[in-house]
Amino acid sequence: MTRSVERVDDSQLAPVGSFTVRRALPARGRHSVGPWVFLDHFGPFKATPGVDGVGAHPHAGIETVTYILAGRNEHRDSAGNHGIVGAGGAQWMTAGRGVVHSEHPLDTVQHGIQLWTSLPRAQKLMAPRYQRIESASIPALQRDGATIRLIAGEIDGAIGPAQTLMPLFLWHASVPAGASFEAPLDDAFELGAYVIEGEGRFGAGDGAAAKQGQLVLFENSPGGFRVRNAGPGPLEVLGFGGAPAEGPLVFHGPFVMNTVDQVRAAEVAYRTGRMGSLDSVAQ
Repeated sequence: MTRSVERVDDSQLAPVGSFTVRRALPARGRHSVGPWVFLDHFGPFKATPGVDGVGAHPHAGIETVTYILAGRNEHRDSAGNHGIVGAGGAQWMTAGRGVVHSEHPLDTVQHGIQLWTSLPRAQKLMAPRYQRIESASIPALQRDGATIRLIAGEIDGAIGPAQTLMPLFLWHASVPAGASFEAPLDDAFELGAYVIEGEGRFGAGDGAAAKQGQLVLFENSPGGFRVRNAGPGPLEVLGFGGAPAEGPLVFHGPFVMNTVDQVRAAEVAYRTGRMGSLDSVAQ
């Protein structure tokens, strides 16, 4: 059984740091897909190392996941973590009760996706942590002519390297012309897909058409994922979802909490320096 598509949404242009992104989530009337609450697609663009990127800024109540498609990306945070990953790798930072971080390109070409996942209610105020996920550690599965890189979650017994705090999945499928890809899912999981490149038809029957820069939102019903490459070139898709986010969700800039009081406490912690700073961490 395959799920049907609820709707297909266009991403919106938004400024971030020194560049512009395609913002696909939050979407109109839809603030989360499983625990995922944010998706930005940046690049490919020509970057100037040492100039471009996103400077020091705070987060709380979430995890930030930066999946790199081209170039190298450098992460630093006020908990003392530092990591560099190249194409196919990911920076996975748990902000918890609050942390300050920055991310900068190290090469002249930069391309990738950043997502946020909301933390469970019981772990909104946990201590920050960081995972550097190297490209070589991510399983690459071959299914129906497609290649699926499993960053988090499970497909047919293969498990992604990310240590997750909510039941979720994140994978990158490369589907050649004329091929299709199907994957089973937990019936309780919500499901979304973002088209990085190309065009495809998603879901049950003839499928719903979606192209580069569009977000596919599936119905919350039993069934799995299916996509068919509907174009002459390659199709690159990011699949994501999982158990529904534990709400209520209160969004305020870089903070996603369960109550207004938690948001206010995060603001105070940042303004008073209790989240630390990059200046106090050895560079």
